[in-house]
Amino acid sequence: MRIIAIDFETANASFSSACAIGISIYEDGEILSNEEYLIKPHHKYFYFTNSHIHLIYEEDVKDEKEFIDYYDFLKEIFKDSIVITHNASFDIGVLNASCDLYDLDHFNIKYLDTVTLARRVYPELYNHRLNTIAEYLNIDLKHHNAKSDSLACLMIL
Repeated sequence: MRIIAIDFETANASFSSACAIGISIYEDGEILSNEEYLIKPHHKYFYFTNSHIHLIYEEDVKDEKEFIDYYDFLKEIFKDSIVITHNASFDIGVLNASCDLYDLDHFNIKYLDTVTLARRVYPELYNHRLNTIAEYLNIDLKHHNAKSDSLACLMIL
């Protein structure tokens, strides 16, 4: 079974403003890859608060591909996989909103949310944010870096 952990960062408050995706792939007992792909949002405005959090700015993505250019790649890696994310309402929301923006079919994926998992396994924690869980489990994390966040999500699972 292949497990794909994803994490999106967005340029602004719109779910369709993906500016980065982290993808970590686990199969047959090992991590096969851990990558970050910068994305040029279709609507190219960045909120200062978003950039301040994830340190991705408009000039960082000006020469990058848009989400539509990653669609076939994502479709291929999601095939026969379980997708995990920490706070699925956000990341799956970004995935679906990005598909809607380009009039693309939504991905037919099975997914798990590690927030839900962490709430059940670690009810004693004061919150279940990714950085809290990572610290509790001694997982290295550069929070709000899509590559690091996706790997932490995979490690939580």
